[in-house]
Amino acid sequence: MASTRPSHLIRTAAALAAAGLALAGCSAQPGTAATVNGTTISENEVDEATSEFIALTGQEDVTPVAVLNTLVEGELLDPIATEAGYAVSDAEVQQFFLEQASLGGAAQRPDVESEAFLDLGRYLLQYNEIYASPDAQAIFAEAETARQEADIEVNPRYAQTDDAGAFVPTVRDWIHQGEPVPTPAG
Repeated sequence: MASTRPSHLIRTAAALAAAGLALAGCSAQPGTAATVNGTTISENEVDEATSEFIALTGQEDVTPVAVLNTLVEGELLDPIATEAGYAVSDAEVQQFFLEQASLGGAAQRPDVESEAFLDLGRYLLQYNEIYASPDAQAIFAEAETARQEADIEVNPRYAQTDDAGAFVPTVRDWIHQGEPVPTPAG
């Protein structure tokens, strides 16, 4: 039996190495969450923006997949919005976040440290301004065309894309979700 144990370990190690190579091959570089037309959005950027957004809003249910999708959309919308006259500066984004924190009753000033969090805020501001404008339909149609034509690669750790190009969180069929654990209250 001792002679089969080393071959079992070798097969397991080989399977893990192959899985690691397959996952690494899905992104341009290790640590990449997505690329949009050659621009990299790193896993660190997604994590930072997610953490900062949760800290600002208190919305614990915001997922990295939702943040990544917004960052991808922002990468595509920003040049179109800027060209249409809806450019938003970092100072405007920071002011927006301060206002949101104040409206939410935050006791302290939110930290706006990461560039990705600024990008997230920029998208939110641009989207809202465009949505309220008379040229919203044309700008959003141009953004949709840009999305359809974009070269977008998403790390499968975060999501897959469906036929329409929307992000669908990756589901691992081999991970059993199980039944919810009952709470002490019943």
